[in-house]
Amino acid sequence: MDTTTPAAVSTSSTQPHIRLPRPDIRVGDEWLFLTRTLDDSDHRDAGLLVRSRVVALLDGGHIQIEVNNGDKQDATWLKNIYSDQFDLLSREMVPGDAVTYSPAFPQFRFPMAPGENWSETIIQSQPEWELHASIEVDVTVEAEESVQVPAGTFNTLRLRGRYATPNATVLTHFWYAPVAGRAVKGIEETVAKVNASRVRVEYELHQLNRLRKV
Repeated sequence: MDTTTPAAVSTSSTQPHIRLPRPDIRVGDEWLFLTRTLDDSDHRDAGLLVRSRVVALLDGGHIQIEVNNGDKQDATWLKNIYSDQFDLLSREMVPGDAVTYSPAFPQFRFPMAPGENWSETIIQSQPEWELHASIEVDVTVEAEESVQVPAGTFNTLRLRGRYATPNATVLTHFWYAPVAGRAVKGIEETVAKVNASRVRVEYELHQLNRLRKV
């Protein structure tokens, strides 16, 4: 299947102050992202291609997505489960061993518009190892913004997130494009609480196989 989207693609504009509905997700939807670590001088590593595809729509509106290293033919597909709001419920670290979130990790709140904010405390668990930790999540929808990534130029909502765990704080900006049904770009900075060391990661959408009407 050809999942290439021309870099020059132009998407439909997002109407000002319109509350965006949850994305139209279908079996067969596929996205290819490149994830890179950014050091203090903004020098970028070669990055890791990550492909994700929708394989099933489950009871309760849940969505099953498989994820793998997108540039390896024999890469293992790992299962992720999302809520009907496209918030993460579980993700496999290795086949059969998943990290779970209760309630779902609240990255989005649809319908969604600039100026909205939500906060929640969730429990991250790895039942196989009897590991549990609380995460304080705070997300704000900041503004509408046009973003250019390798997959094209998209009209997006820019969101700011702060996730506080017992060991670190993650500060993130991510850009949700309704025509892509996903955040097409994100920049995360993880700050360790012990020594204040920082790791910055960026991901960008490189390919997708379907644009949605908005």
